[in-house]
Amino acid sequence: MYNQGMFNTQHILYMVISGILTAGLLCLANAYAKDDQTKNRILKFSAIITVAIHYSNLWVDYFTTGGTATLENNQLLPVYPCNVVMWMLLVAAFLRNRKRLLFQMLSEFCFYGGIICGVLGIVLNTNFDNNPTLADYDVLKGLLSHSTMLFGCIYMLVGRFIKIRVFNAVSVAAGVLTFVICGMGVNALYESFGMEAPDGMWLRANPYLPIPPLVLGLLFAVILFFALHLWDLRLPVEERWYKKLQRRKHHERIVL
Repeated sequence: MYNQGMFNTQHILYMVISGILTAGLLCLANAYAKDDQTKNRILKFSAIITVAIHYSNLWVDYFTTGGTATLENNQLLPVYPCNVVMWMLLVAAFLRNRKRLLFQMLSEFCFYGGIICGVLGIVLNTNFDNNPTLADYDVLKGLLSHSTMLFGCIYMLVGRFIKIRVFNAVSVAAGVLTFVICGMGVNALYESFGMEAPDGMWLRANPYLPIPPLVLGLLFAVILFFALHLWDLRLPVEERWYKKLQRRKHHERIVL
């Protein structure tokens, strides 16, 4: 349950202003960033600024407390889904070969997973719920980093780094499994040192819905697959995903 102060005036104003700025900047980028070099710079900047803001409270705390800063668990380990998406966005932004399978899967998952994580991290921000004020820098930087991450993830499509296709569902499923691996790894690491696990990736309790995140993630991937399959049916038969897959398999048999 979220506190009554969760959706106070500050939070509502932040969501409105952030939404307008994100949409406006995406429109500007789409209108004026035409060459690949400029698009790459925008993607890299959004990824770098997201990571910088995520860790910026360490610098603020250090200089405002006379030389003391507390490292949060999600700054040391990938504890929550947004942490994983943030690093995936950074890796994808700096991969040179945009045609590699790794870039395709990372960028496609960042688009879908980043939108979900970014929106939830802004609208249902746990730190803001615990301390509903933007005067606390720890709370403010959490919202800001989600906003910049959301911009970068949406720019994957706006900047034409990805295409909407049926294979997107495979990338989403792989991303969900990455969440599970990270969550299990974080929990196991804590427990191996006799510490209480932070419930990495919310594998034990979902704060939003009474359904295991793994089930939700895979269900989303399945729904996405069928939705994209229906979208693909608008194309001529020879251009549909299963025909392309058949041709690729046929070509591989010939090569072998």
